[in-house]
Amino acid sequence: MKSYLLSALALVTAALLFPQPCLAQYPDNSAGFYLHVGGGPAFTEDSKITEFTGFSTGNKINYRTGFAFEGAAGYAFNPWLSTELETGWIGNEIDHIQGFTVNDTFLYNVPLMANVTLRYPIPRTIITPYIGAGAGGSVTVFATDNISNGAVTLFDPEDDAVFAYQFFAGVRFDINESMSLGVGYKYFATENSSFSYESISGGPAVKLGVPRRL
Repeated sequence: MKSYLLSALALVTAALLFPQPCLAQYPDNSAGFYLHVGGGPAFTEDSKITEFTGFSTGNKINYRTGFAFEGAAGYAFNPWLSTELETGWIGNEIDHIQGFTVNDTFLYNVPLMANVTLRYPIPRTIITPYIGAGAGGSVTVFATDNISNGAVTLFDPEDDAVFAYQFFAGVRFDINESMSLGVGYKYFATENSSFSYESISGGPAVKLGVPRRL
């Protein structure tokens, strides 16, 4: 089973602002290196615990609206096609887990993605729609001050590395020959994460399986 994030991300809709060099509208600058940055709210879909060693699973997880930030460096081969490497940070606080008491508990993602983007600069306008896709990996971090089901209590951060992929689309508006602003939507997905906690009392280790869906 895979868990799904939306990009910056939301399950249904998410807004991102992408200030970035604009290469597409100007013939003299139709190819070359560029940078872009973006940020926006991260809406995470409710999910369920997939693993909790020694106990039944399926407890519902509710997330609060979080925040996502991203940055990328890439190369435009022409006005229509570019590739890039992207990283960033996505974070959501867990509001509630069914059957657990939860205190200051967060789920973070730090992705590293390779993307391909297709653009269509609309002639005689400042508008450039785009679509793209990417694949790579993400470091997921489950950080908690205290999460307990009454029998087992977990605390401190644990991390996992998982496969990730994404799809995105949006539109950019040129400001000048080297800068544009835009708005977009991204769907970012990861495999399920598994976090291992060692017992401080000498008992068996506990594994917590958490789907990630934004």
